[in-house]
Amino acid sequence: MNLEQMQIQLETLQAKQALHELVANYCTGVDRRDRALLASLWWPEATMDFGLFVGPAAQFCELICADNPAVEITFHFTSNELFEIDGDQAVGRHYVIGTSSLLVDGDARQQLVGGRYLDTYARRDGQWKFSKRLFVLDWNVNQPSSAIWDKGIGAAVTRGRSDRDDVSYSFA
Repeated sequence: MNLEQMQIQLETLQAKQALHELVANYCTGVDRRDRALLASLWWPEATMDFGLFVGPAAQFCELICADNPAVEITFHFTSNELFEIDGDQAVGRHYVIGTSSLLVDGDARQQLVGGRYLDTYARRDGQWKFSKRLFVLDWNVNQPSSAIWDKGIGAAVTRGRSDRDDVSYSFA
């Protein structure tokens, strides 16, 4: 491998790492309802298709971060990410498992969904952001909550929060 090939390979790896971090920050932004973080991940003209919402990403950020007493907390886990880099443009795919603790008509419920995100990205001035994002639902499970918060591990560990008071913002 010559120096030019190594440089191209390094730039590709750097782009893939930046896109990996972009996706991880998306999950944090949604799960912590961190509007500033979430809004920083999209280009101004970017769009989001989440089924329940299809439109400008800026509006999606407002909607997903709005106070919603029915949503206690969410947790997203992405894997099997694949990126194809073409200069300052890229496409990506990630599998996602998302869980939500919900209050539905006063009853605690748990929702588990599995699907994929299909993305397009653009790099401008050295920064990668989402241009377009589509969520594809592959499966879901909805059931009464079985959470136990007053004993065992539920009572012993630090609990996550769905806002900027989550311990991750103050942990050092």
